[in-house]
Amino acid sequence: MKFLGVHLLTVGFLIAASVTKCSGVKLVNNGYDNVVIAINPDLPEDPNLIIKIQEMVNSASSFLYNVTKHRAYYREVKILLPITWSPNASYERPTTQSYEKADVIIADPHLKYGDDPYTLQYGQCGEKGRYIHFTSNFMLNDGLIPIYGARGKVFVHEWAHLQWGVFDEYNDLVPFYFFDMQIKATGCSEELTGTISSCTGSSCSTCSIDSNTGLPNSDCLFFPDKNQKTSASIMYLQGLPEVIEFCDSKTHNFEAPNMQNKMCNYRSTWDVISESEDFTNNAPTNIPPPPPRFTFLQAKDRVLCLVLDTSGSMGAETRIQRLKQAAGIFLLQIIEDQSEAGIVTFSSSASVRSQLRLIDGDNVRKELTNLLPTQASGGTNICAGVRKGFQVLRGDDGATRGDEIILLTDGEDGGISNCFAEVKQRGLIYAATDKLDENGLIDAFTGLVSGNGNMSQQSIQLESTGKSIVSNNWFNGTVFIDKTVGNNTFFVITWQTKLPYILVHEPNGKTYSSGDFDIDNTLLTARLKVLGKAQTGAWNYAIQNTAPGAQVITVTVTSRAADEKVPPVTVNAHLGQETAAWPKPMVIFAEVSQGFRPVIGAKVKATVERPDGQSIALVLLDDGSGSDIAKNDGVYSRYFTNFGGNGRYSVKVSVQGKDGVARLTTRKQSRAMYIPGYVQNGNVLMG
Repeated sequence: MKFLGVHLLTVGFLIAASVTKCSGVKLVNNGYDNVVIAINPDLPEDPNLIIKIQEMVNSASSFLYNVTKHRAYYREVKILLPITWSPNASYERPTTQSYEKADVIIADPHLKYGDDPYTLQYGQCGEKGRYIHFTSNFMLNDGLIPIYGARGKVFVHEWAHLQWGVFDEYNDLVPFYFFDMQIKATGCSEELTGTISSCTGSSCSTCSIDSNTGLPNSDCLFFPDKNQKTSASIMYLQGLPEVIEFCDSKTHNFEAPNMQNKMCNYRSTWDVISESEDFTNNAPTNIPPPPPRFTFLQAKDRVLCLVLDTSGSMGAETRIQRLKQAAGIFLLQIIEDQSEAGIVTFSSSASVRSQLRLIDGDNVRKELTNLLPTQASGGTNICAGVRKGFQVLRGDDGATRGDEIILLTDGEDGGISNCFAEVKQRGLIYAATDKLDENGLIDAFTGLVSGNGNMSQQSIQLESTGKSIVSNNWFNGTVFIDKTVGNNTFFVITWQTKLPYILVHEPNGKTYSSGDFDIDNTLLTARLKVLGKAQTGAWNYAIQNTAPGAQVITVTVTSRAADEKVPPVTVNAHLGQETAAWPKPMVIFAEVSQGFRPVIGAKVKATVERPDGQSIALVLLDDGSGSDIAKNDGVYSRYFTNFGGNGRYSVKVSVQGKDGVARLTTRKQSRAMYIPGYVQNGNVLMG
C-alpha cells in the first residue's frame, strides 16, 4: 500500500526529534551532552532564575560524578529561554530543541498543589521518563532546601527517574510495614534511623496504632535522625546530608512495599542503573570533570517552508486533492500568527510557489492557500524540493538554522538527510495511507504546532473523522467543547465530488447550515468559524451526501484556549518505542492533562491504522494494571499486539469525559520526597 509521508525537518546540526518525544541527551566519554532545560513562557523574566539553574547543574554534576563512581557528569547543558523574555545578542536560536522536548521544564503548575519536584515517568523498569518538572519557587526559594535537600542532589534523584528508569523507594500510600515483628518505615536502606510520631504544628506525640492493621494511623509520619550512619539512598531521603549513594545489592531493602521493588523485580536502584545503556562498556574515569558548559537558546517565531510533491503518482487516489485540503487547513487554522511561511513544489525539478510571507492576518493565509498545487505530473526528485526549500528559508535572515521544512511526498525518503549538509537527521514523520475514509493526512498537518510551550497560541484538534457515505445518507456525530477551549473554533468539512448538505447545532439549539460556511470549490472544503467563544457543551453535526454516488466526507474541528491564563485540557500520545518486532507488544500511551494537572476518569480510545489499511480500536486504561504502572495518574495505556505485517502504523487517540466523572488530580509518582522534619537530640524538629 502506498503511503503519503509528512516529514518535519528541523534545520541545524543537532539530533532531530523522533516519532516520540525523544531526548537528544547522549553520554560520550563519561559526559552528558545536549541536556535541555526549558523555562515556561508564562514565567516572568528573572535573571536570578538562570543563575539558580546554573548553580543547580554545577552542584549536580559533581554529585553525579561521585554517585556514579566516576562514570558520568554533565558536560553540555542548553538553557532554553522563552520568546517573551528580552533578547540578547549572545543567545542562539534553537535548532531541534523545543519546550515540548526538553529534559527539564521550569514552570509553575496550574492550580498550585505544591513545589514537589517530580519526573513524568510511566514506562517499565529501566525505561526513560518524559521530563523533569521543577517549579520556579523550588528554584528560587532557598527556604525549601531544608525540606527537599540541596537542589543538585534533588536533580540527580529526578535524573535517575528520567534517564535510568528507576523508581522511588518510599511509598506515600504504604508508609509503614511489618518485618520481624517490628514496624518499619518504607524506604531504603534499612539502616536509616528515626522516629515515628504524630505532630500538630510543633507539638509531637507518640503514634497511635490502627487496631485493624497493627500499623501506625494515617496521621503518623517518619522523622529521620538528622545525623545518619548510612549513606543510602538517594531514591529515598535525598535531603539528608549523609545520603550520597544509591542502594545497591548489599544495602537494598527487599522487603519494603515500594515502587522500586514492585517495578524492578526487587532489584536495587544501582543494579538497574549500572546495567543501563549509559554504563554499558563505560569505564570510570579518574580525571575530575570540568565545569558544565552552558549555552543559552531563545525561542523565535516559526519560519517554515512547505515542500510539496506534485509528481505523477500524486495524481492517483486523490492524493493531490488531499494534499490541498490538509495543507490548506494548516495554513488557514494551524500555523501561528507572526510565523513566516513559504511554499515549494517539486516533481522532476522544483519551483517556488511563494517566498516567505509573514502570517499577520486572514488575507495572507488565504493567499498562500490559493497557491497550493492542483496538478500532478513528472518524476520524483525529493532532493530538488528540499534544496529549493532551503533557498526560500534563507529569505528572512540569510540563514536556515532552526527553520523548518514540512515535506509531503509519496516517494521513497531514503537519502533525504544527504540532500543538504544542514539537515543532520529527519524529524517527525507521519504516514497516511490511501484509505480514503480516514483523516490521517489532515491529522498530520493539524499536529504540526509550535513547540514553544505557549498552549494559548496552539491549535487543538477536537474532532477528526471521515467516512464513505452513500448517496442521500447522513453522516452524524457529536463534538464536545469543554470550558478550557472555544476561541478560534473551526468546523471544516471536506468532500470528493459534490458539496454535501451541512447542519451544525450549538448546545443552545442554534443551527448553522451550508450557507453559513465558507465554501472553497478548489480545495473542496467548507469552513465555519464560530464567532467569539464557542459555547461549552455538545455540538452535533449532520451531513448529507447530495452526490449521485458514494463519496468520502471528513469532519475536522479545531479550537484554541478560551483564556490565555488557563491551560486547556490536552492529550499527548506516543508509543513506548519507535519500532516493534512481532510478537513483542507495543505500548500505546496517552497523557491527558490540564497544564500539569492529570485528568482522570476520562474515556480514552486509540485507533491504530495498520499498513494493510485496517483500523484497530483499543480502549486505553488508567487503572494500574497491565502496561499502566500507576492508577489515576492521567496516563492511559494499553498493549497493542494485533499486527498485520511489516510497515508503518499510525495511531490516533480520542478523549471524552466519561459520564461526568472526569476530573483533575495531582501527580504523586516519581517525585523527590518531602521531609517533614528531623530528629535531633531526641526531639522532633518540624521542617
